[in-house]
Amino acid sequence: MKPKMRVKIICIWLFSFVVYMVAAQGIDTLELTKADIDRIDADRTLAPLQNRNGWVNPEDLASMPQCVAQQNTSIWLKVMTQCVRRQCTRRFGFCTHYQWLIKLSCLHSGFSPDIVRNYLSNCNKSVLAKAQLFQWIHGITGRTWLVEIGDAIELQPLKPAALVQGYAAVEVMDKAPSCLIDSVSVTSEESYKHAMAICGFTASSQHNGNAARPWEYNESGRSLVALDFATAGYDLTQSMIANGTYFDKHCFCQAFEIDYAAEPCSATKLASTKERLWMAATCGHGTMPGNWTDGLQTTKFDYVSANDWRWPSCMEDIPEDVIHLSEKCMTDACELDSDGYCSVERAVDRTCFCRNIDYNTCNGSCHELEHRPDYVNWLHDLCDNVEGWHGLPTHWRKLALLGLQDMIPWRWRVKPSRDSTLTFDDDTESPKASETCPSTDWKFASLVIVATATLSAGFLARYRYLKYLSPTSWLARGFVTTFIYLFANWVNAALVQSTPDYDFIPIFQLILFWCTIPRLPWPTAILAIAEPLEATELSPIFSYLFTEAILQLLSATTMLTTVQYGLQHKFYSSKERISQLPLPAQLMYAGALAWLIILTVSLILLIQTTRHTQSATPTTKTPQELIALFNHLWTALEENISANWMNKTSDPDQEQAPLVTSQDQTPPTYGTLTVQRTSSRNVSRTRLVVRFYLVTILCITFLSLAQFLFWLGFIGLMGNEYCPPSLGILTIIWVLRSLVVGAVASGHVLGRLDTEVKVAQ
Repeated sequence: MKPKMRVKIICIWLFSFVVYMVAAQGIDTLELTKADIDRIDADRTLAPLQNRNGWVNPEDLASMPQCVAQQNTSIWLKVMTQCVRRQCTRRFGFCTHYQWLIKLSCLHSGFSPDIVRNYLSNCNKSVLAKAQLFQWIHGITGRTWLVEIGDAIELQPLKPAALVQGYAAVEVMDKAPSCLIDSVSVTSEESYKHAMAICGFTASSQHNGNAARPWEYNESGRSLVALDFATAGYDLTQSMIANGTYFDKHCFCQAFEIDYAAEPCSATKLASTKERLWMAATCGHGTMPGNWTDGLQTTKFDYVSANDWRWPSCMEDIPEDVIHLSEKCMTDACELDSDGYCSVERAVDRTCFCRNIDYNTCNGSCHELEHRPDYVNWLHDLCDNVEGWHGLPTHWRKLALLGLQDMIPWRWRVKPSRDSTLTFDDDTESPKASETCPSTDWKFASLVIVATATLSAGFLARYRYLKYLSPTSWLARGFVTTFIYLFANWVNAALVQSTPDYDFIPIFQLILFWCTIPRLPWPTAILAIAEPLEATELSPIFSYLFTEAILQLLSATTMLTTVQYGLQHKFYSSKERISQLPLPAQLMYAGALAWLIILTVSLILLIQTTRHTQSATPTTKTPQELIALFNHLWTALEENISANWMNKTSDPDQEQAPLVTSQDQTPPTYGTLTVQRTSSRNVSRTRLVVRFYLVTILCITFLSLAQFLFWLGFIGLMGNEYCPPSLGILTIIWVLRSLVVGAVASGHVLGRLDTEVKVAQ
């Protein structure tokens, strides 16, 4: 082979080898950049790539820290530029490739504490920015401090607690008014936006620029240029949060302060409210002035959100102008969200609304028991904090509760006063009333004395002269005894009204009310059963029944009013309302209802007795057995009383009595044996009389017990609101009335018995 040919072959081979090596090196570099770029970004400061005897490519260094990029970077870049040199990176006998490289030892000495001090004041505001700066400096210089020894101890390692006031998403800027966003800090003269920027961070470090080539040497400018900077990441705290952009609250509040004496958002009240709420929610209430809540246009203070606005339950009695008033006072206000920031909503201005309304603005059902508590509480909750508003009476707390006025069905009272009407305004006890009013025990004692006075009346009526006081007709006696009852009530009512300060007492209503005082008129009727059958008349029972019927009819005015009032206000049906009633009120309403039930049952029993009817046959087995047992016991009681009553008529001398023939007797028999002359008709008549007696006595007894229960509750409930004057005199008059009634009702019967005894003798 010729020498020239060999030279050509060798040149071609060398050229191919060089091309192959260059291409291979280029391929390796490309593959490294694509495959390991993430690892390089994360670890550039710890192990720079392509270290050529202390020289590295600038792009292999970590990106510029966020807090440095936000400041004047000229000093930073000048230090780095001084360490850049043009170095040969490939040789083939001679240098075939040059690159601009940076020397690590130069950077180590170049980023001295003095250089770092130029940037630390700004980077020191955010703990995450400071941690990012420390990581960069430590990776370049290996130092464990920044400017002074120990100034980075809290960063090794960094924990989430290092963010003293926590953090918030930058989206809260949308809740700040534009006047605040465009303002400047009064202390540092730093703008709102810049303060937000230097305190911002991301969930993990993010690149802003060319992440693969963060640095580049500009030959024309002869300076190193930053093509990228990295944000501070929350992952520096060794913890993770959701992806997003955040800011350090403590950093922001230190960097940005406003002068509340010259607020940037004082143009409108709503803007000022949004500004203060934003600063309070971000920096905490402790950073706000003492009176920062004054004048806030929020639904928590002076405004009511349209979504939360409500009317009281007595809506139908609210005037139209009041309803339209809420529309006139509608405006924009801040509704606080869960973080304490402002969310603008339509709301009603409390001051505007409340200065045009008070307790007497709405009447009707708003002042009645069912709706008054809700109406009063609505007014109080709505307007009580409005300055200068006094729209509720001084006793408004009583209006919001179940008061004495609400528990009494009538509006008058027996108490010394210029007005007998029972109202909340004079519901308090006066010293005069407390001194002159009888005690509760004395009132109860008077009631018992009057009720039991009739017990002695039957015995006193046995004196012979009493028979001349009684009319012969049971109807006449009934009218007389009824008149005596009402006359005594009228006398007492007149005495009460004639007493000073009692002249407003309604006499007629008081007479009817006193008709409910429990009476015991049945002892005399029982005495009548104790007499022999032949000496017994039904007229006393008719007289008592007639009198009781009239008096109970007059009592119905009070009792039915009480029951109707209780039903109307759910004193019988609502557990909640019943629980609000004191025990005396419960007794009073229970007594009135028991009276009505007993009276109804009494009328049914009396009608059945007069018609000789039996109880209706029940449709179910259990009631049928119970009623059968009751009928058996009742029949046995009737038979025993009838037999005992008739046996009193049987007498040994009866066999020698003259022959008497009447419709009630069987023809006489003659002989030496004593024969009891009793017909089946006499037995039937006796049974009817006994039944009538029993039903009447039981009905009157239970009615009296119901009235006792009513009065027991009434006296306990009213207290000094029921204060009859000269109660001793009133009691004496009622006792005398009972004695006279007993004498008049029983005198004729007992007088006749006395006459018959004389004839028999």
